[in-house]
Amino acid sequence: MSCCSGIARALLIIFNIVFWLSGGAILGVGIWFLVDKNISSYFTVVQIDTSDSYFKYAAYILIAFGAFVFLVGFCGCCGAIRSSKCLLGFYVFFLILIIGGEVAAAVLMILYRMEVETKIDSILEKSVKQKYTNSSTLRDAWGLIQIKFDCCGYSGPDDYMNNEYLVSKGLSIPRSCCVLTNKATAMEEVKSANPKNASECNSKVAGFYNEKGCKKTLLDMALQYTNILIGVGIGVACLEIFGIVFAICVCRRVDKDDGYH
Repeated sequence: MSCCSGIARALLIIFNIVFWLSGGAILGVGIWFLVDKNISSYFTVVQIDTSDSYFKYAAYILIAFGAFVFLVGFCGCCGAIRSSKCLLGFYVFFLILIIGGEVAAAVLMILYRMEVETKIDSILEKSVKQKYTNSSTLRDAWGLIQIKFDCCGYSGPDDYMNNEYLVSKGLSIPRSCCVLTNKATAMEEVKSANPKNASECNSKVAGFYNEKGCKKTLLDMALQYTNILIGVGIGVACLEIFGIVFAICVCRRVDKDDGYH
């Protein structure tokens, strides 16, 4: 019985090492999704409304639970080493809370994905035709996306037709829609975009501007990013189930192990 108890404790300790690493992964993914310039630009463009920030809520949940994992993992290791039923009990309880949080984050991502898929046309049309003129943040976000993916507007350059901001600047389309001579630099600073031929681009001469829209690219990005968060949340939650099983096994053997009466 001592041998079985020792094996169970060893498995629990090994699991907690993996668990700590998974906590770092969760924390890293959550922070990455909030601070990455390309991702933040995408979510500035695809903003459903201020009450539907599913993506940000999911990222915050992952960050919080990723940090919490370090404390819980320590509790699990101490409980396994000392064969403390109290510590192991807290460990199981906290693991269940973490699993609940990760599943909640995954559900939020599924809701966000469904929302974007069903409303993508109206979201992007509103972004370009109603919000673009009055928001420099949105203009920069669109600019970065258009430069990075060589696209223009949501369905094409005509989306900018008669745009008040562009008309006031004497432009028919943003410079970020043009074929650039400094694409790499412009991705760091959108306002530095330097068209290959500004006049030909503004006149929409083929070869000097991007003719395809950004809608498909933006939708693909939504699916890609949400799949990552859904996968991380559910994958780590499944991993934690093993931690619960190991902890319960150790708890059940504590009183049966003659060396730990």
